[in-house]
Amino acid sequence: MNIALIVPGGVRGGVASVTYKLHRGLISEGIHVDKIRLGGGKFPLLSTIRHDVSNAKYLAKYDLTLYVGNIPWASHILAKLSGVPIALFLHGYVYHELLHEMLYGAGFKSKMGAVIPLIMSKAAFSLHTIDLYICRSLTARDANKIPEDRCVLLPQWVFPEELVFLKTLVAAKKKKNVIRIVTYASYAYSPRLLNTSHLIDLVRIVRHKTNREFESIIVDPRGQVASFGSLRIKRFMPRQEFLSLLASADLYIERCIDEELREGALEAMALGTPVAKLTHQRYWDRQDYREEDLILARSFRELSEKIAEYIGYIEYYYPYYSKRVKEFVQTRRSWDAVKGPFMTALKHISQQRYE
Repeated sequence: MNIALIVPGGVRGGVASVTYKLHRGLISEGIHVDKIRLGGGKFPLLSTIRHDVSNAKYLAKYDLTLYVGNIPWASHILAKLSGVPIALFLHGYVYHELLHEMLYGAGFKSKMGAVIPLIMSKAAFSLHTIDLYICRSLTARDANKIPEDRCVLLPQWVFPEELVFLKTLVAAKKKKNVIRIVTYASYAYSPRLLNTSHLIDLVRIVRHKTNREFESIIVDPRGQVASFGSLRIKRFMPRQEFLSLLASADLYIERCIDEELREGALEAMALGTPVAKLTHQRYWDRQDYREEDLILARSFRELSEKIAEYIGYIEYYYPYYSKRVKEFVQTRRSWDAVKGPFMTALKHISQQRYE
């Protein structure tokens, strides 16, 4: 199979990570992948559109074109007319995030940067030009209104080599005198994520529920920096530094309130750092992990109570959950554990071209 992986310019955060992991995963399966990066420069949106159109003529030679970054750029129409199957990777709740950027984005440039992708996404959906959508979870599929027969689920995963590397960080872990809680903010606004204000409130409530001292660190990639006593908000940090921080943590808080586990949580779990998570009741039965694996709660109040209890009896809880989360990642979130339906779906739509 010969795949064109189309990547918009200026990607960061989760989109940059999934681009790297998709590329690496597909290559590991013996697939030839050409990564085509669009845009860049002073006007990234215009540059992306220009590069996309100019590259469209080359897509006819591929068995499949896979777009990441939520947007099926105009080139997918020309590729589709040439008989090339089209796949689109969706990150989160696309329409919610784009609409929020349109309404509340900083400045005209930011708002227009959401309008055009929203129009493209709506047009592709209405014209049925996407053969396969790739989503992280059932809830993401439903939120994006994707038909079940044109969607495959691909949860976050960790490569075996990453697990080996992360073990070296655990081995180098230094003892500390204070209990440490870590979480990671996001570039995107989404109704499925606890925001920084929620996290600050959570820490304050937990502090009133326990007599034990602890510190909280929120890593905010948008550059926000603040300090509230033992709660600190830090800027984006290099990956190695962030992984070392995760390895030093006694607890990681997952911000997603649907059933998805995001990359930060998976990396924490692979490092043996227990994870606490609020999952809204409507998504509870969609989880593929249990209360024996993570510190799970159905409400904000329950989450604060469970975290306070965890801190109060951390000598007992930490080794138990540390073992459980490592086992979960190794058995349920390795590339080999998640790739099956995804690879089958890619092969199926790529073969349609030759039938």
